[in-house]
Amino acid sequence: MENDTIKLFKDITDKSVASFKSVGELNLRTFEALAAKQVEIVQNAAQAGVKQSEILADSKDVNDSLSAQFDLANDYTDQFSKSVTEISDILKAAQDELAGIAEVNFAETKSNTEKVAAEVKANAEKVVAKVKANAEKVAKEVKANVKK
Repeated sequence: MENDTIKLFKDITDKSVASFKSVGELNLRTFEALAAKQVEIVQNAAQAGVKQSEILADSKDVNDSLSAQFDLANDYTDQFSKSVTEISDILKAAQDELAGIAEVNFAETKSNTEKVAAEVKANAEKVVAKVKANAEKVAKEVKANVKK
């Protein structure tokens, strides 16, 4: 029975470590995806700044300059909106995956709790039986010694 208890706790520990590892990997993937999006947003902003400078340097007419700046602003806004949508998708996917991990872990925790409770009960019953047997043995020895 002791080996079963050790095996049970080893299994619980192994599953806990695997769970922490899954969450860590999810966090790393999410961080990498968000960092890549951040780099993309900064690059787009830098490119918009360069284009803005080119428009101002090359423009001879105020109306052409304003029109080009308006087009540039629209393009940048579209790119930024797309990036925000992609960031939301990244975070939603991470949230869904984390919820899945949590569901599995809650189910495993419930199962493990039931197994531990059964193991504790079985061990407690064995201890009580041993104590009772020892108490009866001691009582018999005391009675035998008292009669002498």
